[in-house]
Order: sequence, then structure tokens, then C-alpha cells
Amino acid sequence: MQKSICLLLILALISCKKIENKAAKPEQDFIETSDLHSKVYYISTNLNKVDCLAYNDGCDCCAGKIVFLKNGTFISDFYCIPTESFNTGTYKIENKKLVLKYSKKEALLGPEDDSDYDGKDTLRLNTINYGTEHIEIIKCKGKYLFKNEADYYSEDKKTPITIAINQYKRKGVWKLLDIKE
Repeated sequence: MQKSICLLLILALISCKKIENKAAKPEQDFIETSDLHSKVYYISTNLNKVDCLAYNDGCDCCAGKIVFLKNGTFISDFYCIPTESFNTGTYKIENKKLVLKYSKKEALLGPEDDSDYDGKDTLRLNTINYGTEHIEIIKCKGKYLFKNEADYYSEDKKTPITIAINQYKRKGVWKLLDIKE
């Protein structure tokens, strides 16, 4: 009787293991759109290949960030003395590229005259058509990064998404660009 019970338990364990293996999700071999949800990426012209991080070497027009929201939209900013520009649009991973489709609205924060470095900062709305950008996805030591013609994008582990969003809200950009979470 004990042998029969042991045999039944062994058979039950083997069949459960087979069911568990079938239910296991296949390992992902490439980044997906959902992997970007709620992440902040730093944008700059240089890449530290040891740490796989984008960095700014001190230039005046070489740094920004992009925040990927859960609803498939993004907001990005780029600083070029004396003006900071903010853009929004939608994103997705398609054909192994990051596809950014920009809205036609851009917010600018800085002096009204770009050559007036001491001028008072104002927030204003601009209409511009950046269209769609297809950005290469590269892998560096197991991390997915993005690279366009001029910039690298690496995940910013120091800036939580809530802080990034609050910065946009404090500056008035969130409301001006009519961003929905």
C-alpha cells in the first residue's frame, strides 16, 4: 500500500512539473514597448562603455531626458542654453527600433529672444512638426540603450518617474502640453 501511495505521489509530481513547464512564459529576447512603461531615460551625446550610461561632457546643448508613460505617451526635454524645450508624443517598439511619434506641440522655457541669455524665462507654446523618429536599439552589457544620429539614451536609475513628472508639473509644461497619465 505504501509503495502505491509513493508511486502515485511521484506520478502526480511529474505531471505537475510538466504542466508548470508548459505554463512558463518563454524568455524574452528583445525589449518590448511595455518594458519602457514608467521609466526615465537620460539623453546625451556620449556613452560610458564601462557602465553603459549616457553622459554629458560639459557641452551646452547635449543633455535631456525622456519619460515613458504607461499609456504609450512620452514627454521629453532637452536643454540648450538659454532655452529648455519640451516635446510629447507616442512611443512603441516596432521592427526592433524605438519609434517616437511627436505631437506638433512644443513647450519652450527661456527668454523670448534666444540671444538674450539674461532675459526673463517665459513658458510658451510653439507649433513644430518633428514627425516620427526611428531610433536604433543597442545592447551594452545586458542593458538596452537607444542611439540616434547624435545621442545615446540610457535608463536613469537616479530619477524616479514621480520626481520627473513633478518637475514638469512645477514648470507648467505638463498642463501646457495637455499630457494625460
